[in-house]
Amino acid sequence: MGRGKAFQCEITVSSGVRDKLLKKHRIEIWEIEEVIYDDPYAFSITYRDCYFIYGQTFSGRYLLLLVRVLSSQEVAKLDFKQGANVLKIITARDMNPKQRKRYNQKRGIT
Repeated sequence: MGRGKAFQCEITVSSGVRDKLLKKHRIEIWEIEEVIYDDPYAFSITYRDCYFIYGQTFSGRYLLLLVRVLSSQEVAKLDFKQGANVLKIITARDMNPKQRKRYNQKRGIT
């Protein structure tokens, strides 16, 4: 994961997480997809067995995602193509000012 988008992946999210994102954070799944697939400046930081992904939507919304890369056994149970990289969305929210500053510094905007 990170710059250059060399990491190709599928996304999965449970219905409970999807509902929470919409109700609590007002985040739609398509916004998460924009960050992961379309933001050339998105970057990730490893945290235990998960990743924090910093990114921005086309509308300018700064999002912080927490995702986990599923194991091959988990991927097989979900009926994805064998060998697929699958990210499970744990949660997402708007970045706080400190996180937004970090994202913009990585972009070269101060």
